[in-house]
Amino acid sequence: MIYLCATMWHETVDEMSNILASIFRLDKYKPSSSKSHEDNFDFEAHIYFDDAFHLTVPQDNVQERVANEYVKSLVCIMEDIYRTFSGEKQNLKDEQEDDEMVKQTIMETPYGGRITYTLPHGNMLHVHLKDKQKIRHKKRWSQIMYMYYLLGWKLNRKYFTLTGILEDEILTSNASKTEKENTYILALDGDTGFQPSAIILLVDRLRRYPGVGAACGRIHPTGTGPMVWYQKFEYAVGHWLQKTAEHVLGCVLCSPGCFSLYRAAALMDDNVVKKYTTKATEGHHFVQYDQGM
Repeated sequence: MIYLCATMWHETVDEMSNILASIFRLDKYKPSSSKSHEDNFDFEAHIYFDDAFHLTVPQDNVQERVANEYVKSLVCIMEDIYRTFSGEKQNLKDEQEDDEMVKQTIMETPYGGRITYTLPHGNMLHVHLKDKQKIRHKKRWSQIMYMYYLLGWKLNRKYFTLTGILEDEILTSNASKTEKENTYILALDGDTGFQPSAIILLVDRLRRYPGVGAACGRIHPTGTGPMVWYQKFEYAVGHWLQKTAEHVLGCVLCSPGCFSLYRAAALMDDNVVKKYTTKATEGHHFVQYDQGM
């Protein structure tokens, strides 16, 4: 299983279109119903939207928290891309509508809200709308949120056992260990565009080397102008020189959160994710802790 996890905040229409189109391409490449595919894996996409709500203009001294303009843009883009990839002309259907093929579900959650989409080829996309008055905002806390939810709860809960029989506990432990080794989280930014082949390369790398906990793809900045030239140079130096040297020394110090694949077993090792939850209390902590994974 591969969990695609993207973080968003104030992305532009073009940036949102990039990542949504990439997820739809992967859905087309690997339909959920295909079990004989040459790249046999399942995937599920999650988008964590920071600061997704704002207060309405007071009416009769009452204010409500509603989805902001960026969330509305995402929903509109989602409909356009859905029609492009599915060839359908109708709008996405809500669960309240009387239709067997429900494509969109909206629900309230303790942290804000969630919109769940069924993609044209059967895979799932969950958009988590975070209310900063209910849960910590910013990218690092979104990453902590999805790691604890997907790994600490969703993966682990199926192996909870109360039988007390040693043989059953051993079988459960072995099955849990196997799934952790074969479950991955792909960390993405809200403006990242990618092809399915890029993910396959990272997965192959982790399958080939069981001792490797994470692998990152090379980032190619797009656009024009001096700032993009500088980014291309900086990213190339970081990928070909800095990370290569760190790999030889035995540990890559920074795996960028915009396109990195993490093995669940590595993240779930003792005190790994817990260390990542350290609160920033001093000035240099904000630079050290909140600059990605």
